[in-house]
Amino acid sequence: MRLQLCAFGRCLLVLTVLFAGAIKSARAVTYQFLNVASTGTTTSQFTSANGNGVINVSQVFSAGGAGAFNNINTAIFPSQFTILFPGTGQVQGHLTQTNRSATSVVSFDLTGYNLSASTVFGMWNITNEVTTPVYQLKLLDASNTVQSPTTFNLIGNQDNQTQVAGAHNIVLNTATGVLSIGALINAGGTHTDAAFWNNIPVGTKQINVVGNVPNTGNGDGVGYYFAEVVPEPTSVALLALGLVAGGAFLPRRTRITRE
Repeated sequence: MRLQLCAFGRCLLVLTVLFAGAIKSARAVTYQFLNVASTGTTTSQFTSANGNGVINVSQVFSAGGAGAFNNINTAIFPSQFTILFPGTGQVQGHLTQTNRSATSVVSFDLTGYNLSASTVFGMWNITNEVTTPVYQLKLLDASNTVQSPTTFNLIGNQDNQTQVAGAHNIVLNTATGVLSIGALINAGGTHTDAAFWNNIPVGTKQINVVGNVPNTGNGDGVGYYFAEVVPEPTSVALLALGLVAGGAFLPRRTRITRE
């Protein structure tokens, strides 16, 4: 009689490698930008594709302060930031345009969104035509107290790859919330690149960007973005994946043949 068995040890090794690869892939952090649509003359809404809810945007201007392209979010589509966020492709953003000699307040209401420390907030293209800072970022916390963005963590700066290149970096003073013009990165560029931050305090109700554009230059249009980490497969899903894969590599029944 001859006993014929599957090379179970070798199959188990292959299974282990496949399962380990699946876990490693699942643990890689990937981001997805929230889509945004205008909902009124001075309102818009960001929507999560991962079930985290919505972020409502509202704007308040001094008389005549809204620019011609204000809240026309399609004017900055496509935007793209794949150096900092690989694989995200072309993304949407919200456009606020403030005329010169005008003030503006852009509010991002986070109460309908499942905010986490990994949620990303970004700004692109603030004016560099004046030396005095034009924008200040303020947070409204869970107790309705105005706070500076002291916990904000800079992920990085990057040009918008499908729009105009920036001349300077954006710099945020987290102690005061003041946004200023940083180092020159491209003498032929326009305004600034984009900057992205995470570690927004959980419980924050609003992010408010206060603008005061002086009576010089051509007014200012700023792009705003939100992104979130794509959820990883759960451990149960990974276990199921392993069991399914394991079924393909179980040893065959012993087969006995006679000679």
